Amino acid sequence: MAQEPVSKPFWRRAFPLDLHEESRYSRREFARFLAVVSAGFTVGIGYLWGRKRPLEGAPGEGARHEPVPLEGAAELKAGESKLFTFRDADDRCILLRTHEGKLRAYRQTCTHLGCAVRFDGKRLECPCHMGFFEPDRGFPVQGPPTRPLAGIALEVGPDGSVRAVGDLAKPTEGGDA
Repeated sequence: MAQEPVSKPFWRRAFPLDLHEESRYSRREFARFLAVVSAGFTVGIGYLWGRKRPLEGAPGEGARHEPVPLEGAAELKAGESKLFTFRDADDRCILLRTHEGKLRAYRQTCTHLGCAVRFDGKRLECPCHMGFFEPDRGFPVQGPPTRPLAGIALEVGPDGSVRAVGDLAKPTEGGDA
């Protein structure tokens, strides 16, 4: 009489390693792998936290700062931009003239992962993940960013000089800038 094959337990079918194959992967190697991966995640999160940190000291919306004169702002033609620093050397900003002739200023930090945005003449672009913002109010129009860029308040003097004077309140979808 032929003996019926004994069905293997579920765990044997799910993990078909034989005892002699288990010795290839020791607990020590597995623990070392977990430690390296965990250290990598920790370093990555620390890097992202460090990139965000300079923005934490920013004053609230509508706060005024020591005015910063923006040399050459009056000479900007439509579709041109100029970089400047505002609060300190790490607070990089971008001044641009829209095609309608309006001057706008934004922090140069993308609201997705903090990459530096640039003006391509039509819209503000984040080259890291191909995110785009409209130049009039800084709203995202394409890509991963979901929040608008932080705006900088500008003041034009009677002589035509332009100064950056403070932070603008976050724009809303229906409101005007």
